[in-house]
Amino acid sequence: MQLASAIESKNATLSVKRRLACEQLSYFSQAHYCLSTCDNLNRYGKKHLSFLKWKYLEAKAAAYYYHGLITDKGTEPSCHISAVCCFLAAEEILTESKKACLNFCLTVPITRAPVAWGAMKHLNKKIPEIAAKKSQMYAYLLEEEKSLEVLPELPEFELSLKAEEYEMADKDGAWDSENWKIPNQTLKMHLTDDEEDD
Repeated sequence: MQLASAIESKNATLSVKRRLACEQLSYFSQAHYCLSTCDNLNRYGKKHLSFLKWKYLEAKAAAYYYHGLITDKGTEPSCHISAVCCFLAAEEILTESKKACLNFCLTVPITRAPVAWGAMKHLNKKIPEIAAKKSQMYAYLLEEEKSLEVLPELPEFELSLKAEEYEMADKDGAWDSENWKIPNQTLKMHLTDDEEDD
């Protein structure tokens, strides 16, 4: 949400947007790691894992996109080549994230594919557009300097949000009891109850 707000803000610099994207990448990476180490993931756990992978890839695409925009501001040919590598990587990762979204939707329980929103609504258009534009613009440099075609490392930032330690409460004994039962109620009975309450 912070990244989406920064994209819409005229005052947010590219450095701020890159930092937020890199932080988002770290958070999703940590969440995916923590959940994947849990034993006996049920189907909802697997659904959460596929969601985290999808969002991790989106964050990575955003991070490379903004890193490329900053790198492209340099004056050396190597800066432009690094920027193009970032844009092409962002485009490739964005394609992977769309596949991860489909995988998320098809993981049980099956869900409908969501429309792009927030930062990705903007970046789904911009990343392919900028990748095509810049790779055409600097095609001559890419031909001349094949040795410089290396994807640069993303910068690592100290995370601004720290998770607090939390211990789960003990399970209530009622969950182990076989005596509780959810009463069956038809829609007609439910509507009749509502009328009586009025």
